[in-house]
Amino acid sequence: MTQSRQQHAALRQAAEWFAKLQAEDVAAFERAQWQQWINAAPEHRLAWEKIQAVSREFAILPAKPALAALNQPQARRSAVKKLLVLASTVALGTAVMRRESRDYLLAMTAGERTAVGEMRQLALADGSVLWMNTDSALDIDFAPGLRRVVLQRGEILMRSGHRPVPESGPLVVDLPGSRLTALGTRFRVHRDNSSSLLAVYEGKVSIDQVNGGSRIVEAGTQLQFNPDWIGDAKPTDEQQSAWIRKRLSVDRMRLDDFIATLARYRKGHLGCNPDIGDLLLTGSYPLDDTDRILAALEKSLPVRVDRLMPWWVTLEPVST
Repeated sequence: MTQSRQQHAALRQAAEWFAKLQAEDVAAFERAQWQQWINAAPEHRLAWEKIQAVSREFAILPAKPALAALNQPQARRSAVKKLLVLASTVALGTAVMRRESRDYLLAMTAGERTAVGEMRQLALADGSVLWMNTDSALDIDFAPGLRRVVLQRGEILMRSGHRPVPESGPLVVDLPGSRLTALGTRFRVHRDNSSSLLAVYEGKVSIDQVNGGSRIVEAGTQLQFNPDWIGDAKPTDEQQSAWIRKRLSVDRMRLDDFIATLARYRKGHLGCNPDIGDLLLTGSYPLDDTDRILAALEKSLPVRVDRLMPWWVTLEPVST
């Protein structure tokens, strides 16, 4: 979603206040000024809640050795319990943040997960190949009569196998309120907070909803959907699946949309000043080094990378 100038300014001010209040010598009058700023406008409080949520994410995320330990079911259940306690005692402030927190807890229990910035390829028992994009989670449930993938969060690209036995049944991807059935195909699914996107590159995919809605999506098209509606089909673009090769490929993409996409591949906050949001980008960028991408943007566009904190970064016009 495109950010307004007012929202961007509030987020920047919140980040500046957060950095100032971390100082050991912060004065009482500065805390009073911060409280006055919080109370001055609703968008100030929302911006402050946003930066608190991001900072808490860095405080509670386990280190790499701990992540490895979380692969053990008992350790994972223990971590989820601790996170549930934390989530119940910390008010995130908005419905969107609460929903993201619940999704995080559900993803912690998924059978297959990728970290932020990680892409992974899985070979399934029926010969299908599944690629998981950054910060994704899913469960695989292959049983007689049904080959089922449950997408808990994030994005996948799937190429259906060509050697299923007759009793294996259809290959489906389940999302809340919707089931996608592969009809000999290659397709991509991105689950978002309010809706999901289906892009079909080969074959066909059937969408069936719990409310009775259905649609056959042909190769070369993509559409948005959620449990209650199915959007209009539009042409798809193979470049949108370049992430399986760890590339972000774009053709005349708005800078604010590019930064919103890039933000999915790095921890913390990555934002874009609306004053430069309509700059256009064309190229292919390596997703294994997002700082390198930001440095390239500084060299090729009239922008600068503003790092108020290591985990709070924004692109600003060079003149500010």
